[in-house]
Amino acid sequence: MSTSAHDRTARERWVRGGIWLAVAVVLLVLPTQFPEFRVEQFCSWMALAVAACGLNVLTGYNGQISVGHGALYGVGAYTTAILITKAGWPMLAAAVAAAVVCFVVGVVIGLPALRIKGLYLALVTLAVATLFPLVIEQFPGLTGGSNGLAITSPRLYRGVVRDKPIVFEPAFGLAGDQWKYYLFLAATVVCFLLARNLVHSRMGRSLVAIRDNETAAEVSGVPVATVKILTFGISSALAGVGGAIFALNNARVNPSSFTIVVSIYLLVAVVTGGAASIVGPAIGAVLFGVFTDVVSPSLPARYQPATPVILGVLLIVLMLTAPGGIVGIAQSLRTRATARRLRSSSEGTTGPATAA
Repeated sequence: MSTSAHDRTARERWVRGGIWLAVAVVLLVLPTQFPEFRVEQFCSWMALAVAACGLNVLTGYNGQISVGHGALYGVGAYTTAILITKAGWPMLAAAVAAAVVCFVVGVVIGLPALRIKGLYLALVTLAVATLFPLVIEQFPGLTGGSNGLAITSPRLYRGVVRDKPIVFEPAFGLAGDQWKYYLFLAATVVCFLLARNLVHSRMGRSLVAIRDNETAAEVSGVPVATVKILTFGISSALAGVGGAIFALNNARVNPSSFTIVVSIYLLVAVVTGGAASIVGPAIGAVLFGVFTDVVSPSLPARYQPATPVILGVLLIVLMLTAPGGIVGIAQSLRTRATARRLRSSSEGTTGPATAA
């Protein structure tokens, strides 16, 4: 590698490090600069980002189309709520159990992926997403039925132990909403780091190989069936963690919160941010959250019913101008800048020789 190329690589590394440092500072300072209701909205964005990260592992990297991750998101939320309310589990243990349960459910749902793929697999997962709210309503004693289930835990109140909605008490000099935000932020970062390590591992290379050419991957020795099933399970576990964050943030779960629309929102987050990229789902979830929680309420009252149409138009324009999403735009700009630098440096090198 030449000295100039080495300098460019070092400079790019420093730039990336500076960007990530700025992002970390913003994320750490964010809950101290906004009121409680806005911080809770940030927590809901993190729940969506984690679930979208799981969908991205399955669809973006492995090429398996799923329209049912809203149901897995709901399984994680309901598992967390039931274990805390009915069994008295601590929050962290319930969230971990939700990830395990969703892993098992994902493996079961992923079994048809061994025989079908493409639109047929999408239809199977669509059926799961459609049936999930109906199944939840069939067990009112356990799930609360159509009325939903408040997440409570026994607490001492005026000398009597009563079930009270879960709350995050102030700790370490932080308000309850700030403490909750930092806990969820830590869980979100861990999930994205796990997804990054998975993608850059040997199994991650197998995921991409299966997505690009399943037959060639199988001929090359990749255990296609095992990788597909494990990918479905891992993707579902991440969706379950997102559902657990959602449940703990709202202290209540309701079947109307996990309809087919949620699965579409997850797809929107993945496509908007950039599929087959680690940070793409996070960017897409933030953009979607900003639109629904910040931009949409600020619109005039006569335009608010048309917000789904506005969102659809914006998505169409984005897909026409940048099929790779926001991350695709950034990569394209970086590639053009690199090509410009290489062209200018080559012209500077060949210029004196040509003149001579």
